[in-house]
Amino acid sequence: MARFHRITEALPAGQVQTWLGEIGSRLDAELEAVRRLATVGDSIEPSRFRLRLGPARRIAERLATAQQAFTDAVTQAAEIAEQVALDPTHNDVRVHLEVLGRQATQLAVAAPDAQEPEVPRRRWRRNAS
Repeated sequence: MARFHRITEALPAGQVQTWLGEIGSRLDAELEAVRRLATVGDSIEPSRFRLRLGPARRIAERLATAQQAFTDAVTQAAEIAEQVALDPTHNDVRVHLEVLGRQATQLAVAAPDAQEPEVPRRRWRRNAS
């Protein structure tokens, strides 16, 4: 996200910089959600080699998707900055900003598209002593 904010700060003050700043704020919130999810996944099963547990595997997949989405957002911001530099009238920038805004709202690590069935948990019995 630091690159996203550096790109935003490099733009001249104006409406485009304001829009990217707002999108950056949303992305910061999503990044915090991703960090919390990573902590939960790590507490379920630390990913040293291969994930065996279903919940940890699903979390890892969601994190990989979020990582790609953040990378795409930075790329889109760079394209917007390039367009602003090349076209000071900002004719094509609005389209890029709309796409980036949609990406930012879809970035949430909310429920995945397809849920796999949860493995039934084994109940632990206490031995009577």
